[in-house]
Amino acid sequence: MPLQYTNSTGKDSQIVSGYRHLAKYYLNVNTDSSLYFANQIISFALLKNNWHYLENGLQVKQLAEEAKFNIYGSQNTFLLDELTDQKRRINLLIIISTTLFVCALIVFILYLRKGRDTKISEADNKEYKERMINIESALNDIQLKNSNLNTELKELQINYGNLQKRHDDLVKTNDIKDKLIPMIAHDIRSPLATLQNTLSLTRDNIISPEEFQKLSFALEADVFNLRGMLDNMLLWAREQMFEIKINKIKFDLSETFKEVILTYRNNLVTKNITLHNYMPEHLEVTSDKEIIAAVFRNLFSNAVKFTEPGKNIYISQIFFNGKAYISVKDEGKGIQQETLQKLNNKQHISTRGTANEKGTGLGLLFSKEMLIKLDEAFDITSYPNQGTSATFSVNMQ
Repeated sequence: MPLQYTNSTGKDSQIVSGYRHLAKYYLNVNTDSSLYFANQIISFALLKNNWHYLENGLQVKQLAEEAKFNIYGSQNTFLLDELTDQKRRINLLIIISTTLFVCALIVFILYLRKGRDTKISEADNKEYKERMINIESALNDIQLKNSNLNTELKELQINYGNLQKRHDDLVKTNDIKDKLIPMIAHDIRSPLATLQNTLSLTRDNIISPEEFQKLSFALEADVFNLRGMLDNMLLWAREQMFEIKINKIKFDLSETFKEVILTYRNNLVTKNITLHNYMPEHLEVTSDKEIIAAVFRNLFSNAVKFTEPGKNIYISQIFFNGKAYISVKDEGKGIQQETLQKLNNKQHISTRGTANEKGTGLGLLFSKEMLIKLDEAFDITSYPNQGTSATFSVNMQ
């Protein structure tokens, strides 16, 4: 059932109001708790089928995410100050170590000159030997201190490297924040607004059931596209913040692909695309089923998205060294070399399909990173106006 602006009961409003107050209270206390209560509002809205509650939940969730990202910004400033302090300490240790060594060398040279220019009597010989012993002892102490300083210098350099890595990670996180927030604000809210407007027009009898029937195909495509974008964003954001656990099991790869293809049947019919699926039946592989399904969904979705109406999509495989190499080839407009270079550099890319389909640009980036974690191969070959072929491997043993 689609979301509606239904009349809410007093009890429902109290529940939503309570969640909203708790979420706003935790904004400056614990952003994870704030996100939790925002998600409770969204879940309650979906349960109650209420669009007004859903909008409230999304607004509170966006405030919580911005607060969380602001915390990353303050941590980044702290790391920059600490990096500067580490540099000063390293430079100071280098100066002290060099100064001590030079002073000891000067003292030793001066003493040798004095001993060479002065006739040493037998009475003074004992004092000379004692002085030499003291000088040697002092030199040993200086060398020991210099060695300790060098050890401390190496430790500081290691710490500096770790701080630099943390700084780079925070810069990357801030970059993710700057890209995800506009993406959520536009690419996800826009199709939801379209769905809301269509439902409102239907409810008010402004459009007829026949017109709604025609629009429903486009709406269904938007919903599938929106679902794919949400899945990609959630999986990719989760992979950025947490270490995704790999769960390798045996499963039927052909059946998994069929389930994915089935969700795009209306898109294929609407664009009059012919699918040539050469996958053999009952192909058993050993890998993480969720990740492989997500990778194939991203590649197949892109093939449908960028293939011109009336063209073809091919799914094929070859077997080599205990692995199945799966290829998804389309007859679309191809990918520019500049865009492929951005993908290889793990940069965010986003383009629209031949029917103006939207996308976050995270699908290929997520697929590549997840296949690396599975120790699998991934390659894209594309030529402008000739199509794209994406190939990845899956372990069969």
